[in-house]
Amino acid sequence: MRLNRPLGVAKVATVTALAGAACAMGILPASAATASVTRHATTTVVSVPKTGYTHTNITFSATEKGTGGNPTGTVTFWLGTRRLCHGSLYRRKTSCKAQFTNPGTKTITAKYSGNAEHKPSTGTAKITVSNKSTTPPPPSAVATTTDITNPPNLQWAKEQPGTTYDVIATVTAANGTVPTGTMTIAPYNLPGAIPANVECVNAAVVDGKVTCPVTIATGAWGFMLFQATFTPSNPAQYTKSSVGGPTSADEFKVIDADVTTTTLTFPATVTHGDATTLTATVIDEPQDALASAGGGPDLVTFTANGVDIPGCVGVQVTDTSPPMDNGPDNIATCSYTPAAAGDVTIVATYAGDDYADGSSDTETLVVN
Repeated sequence: MRLNRPLGVAKVATVTALAGAACAMGILPASAATASVTRHATTTVVSVPKTGYTHTNITFSATEKGTGGNPTGTVTFWLGTRRLCHGSLYRRKTSCKAQFTNPGTKTITAKYSGNAEHKPSTGTAKITVSNKSTTPPPPSAVATTTDITNPPNLQWAKEQPGTTYDVIATVTAANGTVPTGTMTIAPYNLPGAIPANVECVNAAVVDGKVTCPVTIATGAWGFMLFQATFTPSNPAQYTKSSVGGPTSADEFKVIDADVTTTTLTFPATVTHGDATTLTATVIDEPQDALASAGGGPDLVTFTANGVDIPGCVGVQVTDTSPPMDNGPDNIATCSYTPAAAGDVTIVATYAGDDYADGSSDTETLVVN
């Protein structure tokens, strides 16, 4: 007996077979096929310090180069099979930190994981790791300050030929300790060899001080500009220092003062009640330039019978001629009016200055 098949079953089978055949022949729409994606190659550039210390954080950096936009993903840094650290890429760059426990030259490998558009890549770099020294650095030398401290400090001091004058120099340290070493005290402005009697070379510093006796030669003229220099016994402990010298504004000066002569003159005939001119001429040997030498004000005071004459106290000496002419123009004048007849003792006294000693003259004025 013959059986009948359902018509719908045969129809479905035919449609399925046709669809499969069409797919195999490539005649279906493109959306029905699987899409193909291209991944771009990358290059990993590793940056590490050339040297580093054990047990200290060291920064490792990586940059991903390639096409197809900025690669994203993770870069992991390795030392052999030891994973050191990792970082996520941002604008192609990343970094992280790690430490080493042992010294030596290390090869660091950075591995980029890649993403859907970029292929993985690796790069290497080397770093030399050493143990950090535990020996503290040597201490810095303590700064010192040298000064000439005998009064008047850093001013003019006037001495007579043949006398001895003490130049006292001190040295102090910034940390309050007393430096040890030597001190040289000597004039730096003398031509030729410095006489032994005006310098102290490498004198031992005792309690931070050196006293140098300076003896000015008899008959000498001029001035000495002193410099004091401290040299430490241990340069690693204290610094060298000095005061004075050609480039310093601080210096100590000792002057061999000039001898001066004051001569008092006035008219031969004087009448009481009449004004008369008193003249004091001051000569500076061997120079004449009192007012132009710059040693200070040159003043003369006149007295009559031991009493200051009004208007004649501290009269300025004037010098209008060139220096060293020994002319009669180093003079001071004032007006004196005798009140009565008789003899009057007139004294003219030159006070002296930094360069010159004082002097005076006494004369008898006969008043009619």
